[in-house]
Amino acid sequence: MGIAVFGLAECRTVNIKTHACLIYVCLEGFAKVRAGVGGLFAAEILRQIKETAKAQRPRCAVLTCSDSRLSPELLTLSGIGEMFVVRVAGNVVDELVYHSLKFAVEKLGVDTIYVIGHRRCGAVALGMEGAAPPPIQKQIDEAVKRAGRREPEAVEVENVKLSCERLRDIGARVEGYYYDMDAVELRKVC
Repeated sequence: MGIAVFGLAECRTVNIKTHACLIYVCLEGFAKVRAGVGGLFAAEILRQIKETAKAQRPRCAVLTCSDSRLSPELLTLSGIGEMFVVRVAGNVVDELVYHSLKFAVEKLGVDTIYVIGHRRCGAVALGMEGAAPPPIQKQIDEAVKRAGRREPEAVEVENVKLSCERLRDIGARVEGYYYDMDAVELRKVC
């Protein structure tokens, strides 16, 4: 069995989704940042990496979904080290998520946590079908019950509210937001 070798151009134009191509694209991007080439963006990222290398001092913490379309740093134009981000499918709060955020509050001095849910959340959709992994399913079942109807947006919003409630005693201000990627809108829900 031979090994196929592709260059970046082939990986991007042919849309080859092999592990070799994916890692090549990721490593090429990292190499550009490390070298400070690739335009102002790469140079700025390199500056931020060097500035924050010894310690982090985030301004806030964010709990959001692990959905690849939702990047809180990019959507808010935040730099490296500005946010302590916890990403988990469905932005649900379990013991690990809670204690990760508690670490940010107690050890990093974060005083505000933002919970961000979003439209067309795959974890919520799976939960509404009864097919999500147990920790996610448990919270989505409760969100469906609270929403009073099986309408995705209503359940997604209730899910954000539930996560906020589960963080209320964490020692920081907690606010919940709903991101509508169609309208490119972020609205406060709690």
